[in-house]
Amino acid sequence: MSKRIVTLVLALLIAANLSGCNPAANPSEVSSSVVPEPTAVIDRDMNENIEEEPTGEIDQAQDDTQEAVAEEKTVYISAYRVSVREESKLKSNLLGSLSKGEPVKVIEEVTNEEATWYKIHFENAENNTEGWILSQYTVADMDELTTASEPFSDKSMNDFFTSPTLFEDNIIVAYYGHPSSETMGIVGRHSREELISLLKEVAEEYDSVNGNQGVIPAIYLVYGTVQPGGKIYKMKPDLVMPYIEAAYENGMLVYLDHQIGKYSPIDALNEILPFLKYPNVHLALDPEWRTDKPMKELGHLTGPELNEIQETMREYMTSNDIQGKRQFVFHQFRDSMIRDISAVSCDYDPVLLVHNTSGWGSPHSKIETHTRNAKATNIPYKGFKLWYFYKPEVHADNPLMTPEQVLNLDPKPGLIIYQ
Repeated sequence: MSKRIVTLVLALLIAANLSGCNPAANPSEVSSSVVPEPTAVIDRDMNENIEEEPTGEIDQAQDDTQEAVAEEKTVYISAYRVSVREESKLKSNLLGSLSKGEPVKVIEEVTNEEATWYKIHFENAENNTEGWILSQYTVADMDELTTASEPFSDKSMNDFFTSPTLFEDNIIVAYYGHPSSETMGIVGRHSREELISLLKEVAEEYDSVNGNQGVIPAIYLVYGTVQPGGKIYKMKPDLVMPYIEAAYENGMLVYLDHQIGKYSPIDALNEILPFLKYPNVHLALDPEWRTDKPMKELGHLTGPELNEIQETMREYMTSNDIQGKRQFVFHQFRDSMIRDISAVSCDYDPVLLVHNTSGWGSPHSKIETHTRNAKATNIPYKGFKLWYFYKPEVHADNPLMTPEQVLNLDPKPGLIIYQ
């Protein structure tokens, strides 16, 4: 952490997975058939409550139901798994199920004598469609899914995280990965406490050679991981939130990265926008994994899409009174990953676009990639990613560049990520 903020952070310490749509399941049982998980990732809490059907005779004929068109809103699934039905009654056909923490758009609401049902946009194994869920297994605010009690209320900390010059005064050094996977990055190889301790050490290494700028540590989480067919395995809120809270308490940032898969970039972005309510959270999409054939083809984003992403993020921040500048990160290691990059604009304040150099290999090859990315002068804020050696079959940089070498890159990166 920066010499200038370490005293502040120490003084201000305070006491304080969203999986994709699964195949149809019995509404009162946990299905054994689930969306395939990423290699080495297990994010299942079998102690969670499962949806229980309400008691009483509520399977009324449709003409006994009072219908009301609801203003479209987002709610979050609060039971471990909730059934999606073809009609707003218990004995109608089962279309599939949703997992705890999943955000859904409500497009209609109906109430009968015993229950209220929400009609939602829903994707099952066959196609995009619509279905019905019981409203009692949803909450209106993502905070209701976590156990935290007011961990984000410290004014001095919030002023620090939302400072308009935060990214001018400091560079960011981040640790990358998924908490449940050792192979996806360093985050999954350590407990939160160990990770934070190691992260402070590497930030201090950079701080010692970084001149007048400070250094802020960050935890970079792969929130959405692409699966076969382009489906996405998502972290549940009760896995994400302890990292956001611990980072806040230690004066650190958090990045949430969505791998997009077969979905549109805006749909992927919309799933992580609600986390911007926390003052230390920033967002990312990874064009490499915008595909329904992961590991077989390389995905991409276009310049106009990057502009639409920034505009959507800016509108969300404005309409929800989100304070401070927030970074949006995208990765590139081949030219084909970003098409029509000259069309990208960075005129979407308070969104700060970060063009991150990804890829693993020798220092020479990594510097060549960064030099190619630097030609996109219309995106001045750059990032740079490094890969720790984990074991022989896992990608790594050889040798790992030193902090001095990274800071001497041209242009100098403002975001440095270790995987």
